[in-house]
Amino acid sequence: MSTPPPVRILIADDHALVRRGLRLVLDNEPDMTVVAEATDGAKAVEGALDPDVDLAILDVAMPRLTGIQAARELARRRPQLRMLMLSMYDNEQFLFEALRAGASGYVLKSGADRTSSRPAGRRCAASRSCTRPR
Repeated sequence: MSTPPPVRILIADDHALVRRGLRLVLDNEPDMTVVAEATDGAKAVEGALDPDVDLAILDVAMPRLTGIQAARELARRRPQLRMLMLSMYDNEQFLFEALRAGASGYVLKSGADRTSSRPAGRRCAASRSCTRPR
């Protein structure tokens, strides 16, 4: 039996340290690989339109387009793409806006460590809800 191909991920965050940290965690998983990065919402949309991206991890607050605006645009232009919102805001309004925009889930940056980012990414890629409980 063959091993399924890894989930191909785009990470979009305006902070290089966050992108590098997530890449380190996700690239060490055999079933995940980061194939692209973006520093703002507009670049995230551009990069996530590539068919080689299976999952976009989007920061809620980015320049040019917010992650929620980017998710809305991506849901319209590439509805099969899975999206996971990453945020420092523990706020239900942002959560519900992200879900309405087309995101499959919402993970707090404070909890996006090795133990939560991997399972959330897997659940999103498998088309299941991937919100992170408090």
